[in-house]
Amino acid sequence: MQAGGFLEPEIIHYNPKDFDLGKKKAFPFRDQHFFASVEKANKDIGVTPEYDLLDGLTDSYNLDFGRGSFRKEADFTTNDMILGKKLVSV
Repeated sequence: MQAGGFLEPEIIHYNPKDFDLGKKKAFPFRDQHFFASVEKANKDIGVTPEYDLLDGLTDSYNLDFGRGSFRKEADFTTNDMILGKKLVSV
C-alpha cells in the first residue's frame, strides 16, 4: 500500500475449498501462511539488509511498474471469482 502509493486495502477472508479455479492460481492469495526473515542470516553470518521492508517493496514496485516495463498485464480473473462471492469482510 505505502510502497505503491495506494490506500489501505479491505481485508477479505475466504475458504479456498469453496472455489474451483482449475489450473489458475489465486495469486497473491495462499491457502497457507508464508513467512520470511533475515534474522538467521544476520545471526549466523552477520548479513545486514541494505533496505528495510518498506524501502525494498517501494524499490521493487518502482522497478516493476513505475517504468511501465512489466512483462504483461495483470490477470485478475481468480481475484474477481473470489471477491465476487459473498465473503466475510474485516
